[in-house]
Amino acid sequence: MRKSAGRVNKGKHYRAELTLPEALDKFLVEFGEESKRTGGYKLPKTEIIRALIRVLIKLNVNVDGVKDEDELVARIMQAIKRK
Repeated sequence: MRKSAGRVNKGKHYRAELTLPEALDKFLVEFGEESKRTGGYKLPKTEIIRALIRVLIKLNVNVDGVKDEDELVARIMQAIKRK
């Protein structure tokens, strides 16, 4: 993990291959750049995705019987509403 101002290496990381549609990749790039434009640091896609995974852990999403991505999105939204 790279180090930059205000960031700390938090231990061992494992590489995971991730494929995204172009629109989602573009969103992550723009999202990360927005932080820099507003006085923060550019957020790399990997940091955004790690943060989202930590949110999923806290939401305790019920994935019983989920069969596709759209259904997973619906379950995540239900979990958000419960919080």
